[in-house]
Amino acid sequence: MNAIASMEDWADHHHPEWLDYLRIILGLIIVVRCFSFAENQAVVTNFLLSHRLEYLTFMGSQYIILIGIGGGILITFGVLTRFAALINLPIAIGTLFFVNESGGLTFLNSDVFISLAVLILLLLYIIYGSGVVSFDRYIATHNDV
Repeated sequence: MNAIASMEDWADHHHPEWLDYLRIILGLIIVVRCFSFAENQAVVTNFLLSHRLEYLTFMGSQYIILIGIGGGILITFGVLTRFAALINLPIAIGTLFFVNESGGLTFLNSDVFISLAVLILLLLYIIYGSGVVSFDRYIATHNDV
C-alpha cells in the first residue's frame, strides 16, 4: 500500500495542467461513444451473436453503456478518476481487440487508433489521477464542502 501512496504523491506533484484538459476530452469521447453504442443495439446484438457470445448480448451491452457513460462523466469532471479509468479499462480492451477486428490494423481504420489512444489515456489517468482542474481537487482544498 505504501507503493500506491508514493505513486499518487509523485503523480500529484508532476501533473501538468494540460493533462486535465485532455482528461476532460477523453471523458467526453467515452460518453459520446457509449451513447452511439446505445443507439446501435441491433448492430451490437448481431456482433455478439456472430462471435458466439449470446450470454453477453443483454448483460454485456448494459454493462458497457452504464459503465461507459458513468465512468466517462466521472472522468470528465475529475471525480474518482483513477477508479473510473480502471472500470473503463475492460471496455477499452474489448473495443480494441473485438470491435475493430473487421477493419484490421490498417492506416485507413481510424477506429483502431482512437481505441488505442483511449486505452493509453485510461492507463495514463490510472497513474496520474484527476489533477488540478477537477472536483477531487476542489473538494480536497475546500474544507467547507
